[in-house]
Amino acid sequence: MNDTTDVPRRDISLLAIASYLWRHRLTVGSCILGFAVAATVLAFALTPKYRAEVVVSPVGSSGSFGGSLGGSLGGSLGGLASLAGINLGGANRKADESLAYLRSRQFTREFIERHALMPVLFANKWDAQQGRWRGDPPTIGEAVARFSEKIRQISEDHRTGMVTLAIIWRDRFAAAQWANALVAEADAALRQRAIAEFTRSIDYLKQEGAATPVVEVQEAVYRTMETELKDAMLARTRDAYAFKVIDPGVVRDPKDTDSPNKPLIVSLGAVFGLLVGLLLAARRQRRAESPAR
Repeated sequence: MNDTTDVPRRDISLLAIASYLWRHRLTVGSCILGFAVAATVLAFALTPKYRAEVVVSPVGSSGSFGGSLGGSLGGSLGGLASLAGINLGGANRKADESLAYLRSRQFTREFIERHALMPVLFANKWDAQQGRWRGDPPTIGEAVARFSEKIRQISEDHRTGMVTLAIIWRDRFAAAQWANALVAEADAALRQRAIAEFTRSIDYLKQEGAATPVVEVQEAVYRTMETELKDAMLARTRDAYAFKVIDPGVVRDPKDTDSPNKPLIVSLGAVFGLLVGLLLAARRQRRAESPAR
């Protein structure tokens, strides 16, 4: 005959939970209210930040040299084109290079210096009345890192090819201005760089065409030079060279903040208060049920 020991089991039910919360309603309710109020104060005390977005489409190269001309002359002029600095990579390569330039530290540094943003990015260290830094001044490297990691965001939709540049900043007017200026200035810089490269390529091709005695090579060089002239003309005349703006950045409504998320902060405060209230209630109940010593 086996002895069996009946171990009392406590079944947890919704009715038991409701009864438990009702018995400790003052403790739990006070904690929820207190933490929710504290979270509300914190949410309204935090500096609001606004988001300005610019949606652009990276513009590919014309592809005139990379297409049929590149196929027919690739074998005979591939090395010559490389020496001349002619890009055979096509539209995708140009778009990738443009996007990399927009993200680059060098362009970010130049943008910060051009717009004198150091006192704006580190306003807590800048004495506007004295016109000098309080303590050790921040470095341009720190400004570039802060701007790239916390202020500017660049995302790419690989399905559509669209690129979204976002600026998150406490001044909604500055956020929209910076977002639009970044795209415009990157496009202008890439345009000037391309024009300089086309000019060098054309000068080089002129020299090579005049130096070679082979008529077939001369004709190929001049056809290539004609293509470079067309691309240089497009770079000078078309409105968008590297980035075509689909949706420019606009000034957000004062209530349309990116952060802080006030409802989320208040909700998290209430949930944390509930947990603290349950812990306090359980502790009090254990003390009440423990035998007096």
